[in-house]
Amino acid sequence: MRGNKVGLADLKRLRQDIEAKQRRDAADAAKRAERAAAEARAAQLAAGVIDADDAQAFERAVSHVQPLARDARILHAPAPHKAADADDMKARRAAASGTLPGQVDAGLSDGDLTHLLCEGGTAFVRVEAAPDTPRKLRRGQWRIGAELDLHGMRVDQARTALASFIRDCMAHDIRCARIVHGKGYGSRDTEPVLKDKVRAWLIQTPDVQAFTETPEKEGGAGALLILLNARN
Repeated sequence: MRGNKVGLADLKRLRQDIEAKQRRDAADAAKRAERAAAEARAAQLAAGVIDADDAQAFERAVSHVQPLARDARILHAPAPHKAADADDMKARRAAASGTLPGQVDAGLSDGDLTHLLCEGGTAFVRVEAAPDTPRKLRRGQWRIGAELDLHGMRVDQARTALASFIRDCMAHDIRCARIVHGKGYGSRDTEPVLKDKVRAWLIQTPDVQAFTETPEKEGGAGALLILLNARN
């Protein structure tokens, strides 16, 4: 029991010592601040920034101010930076590009770009890619990593699905993919509604290096093989 009482007394004395040190530190800080302020006023007087009357008026105005004790101060630390989540980043990119959430395909138009096709309108290759890229695609030089089937979709649905599909392929570093748009046998006029539109959308997509119709046994004119940029 005696040892316990001595221990409590030691703790009380230690606390008193800490509080005394805090008061001394606060007094020293106040003196340093006052000395720095006086030196600053003297420098301003010497430089002609303020005149003597202004300095005296300022001193009279703050003469009653007492320095804040150190242990009574409240420090407001800057709020930690909150990393934006994926949805927030998508929304910011959409706002910057003038699109709304869900309109990832807003930049893909339905314009006729068939004049940019090659090999009789069955393929496309960008100028920075090798000219024989479509032929290599048909020969299976790149393994097909994903497939998108657009059968039964309306044009707007297909456009959005295609844009999302390519974005997902890029995210998973898939270089080669197959897109099935059909030959139009099930459409009203048995005409391929999506065929030319899909080709136009792919031409407008910078991540697409090249595309070509699949070999006949893999769908022929009703499907495309596409080659995407390699992810850095």
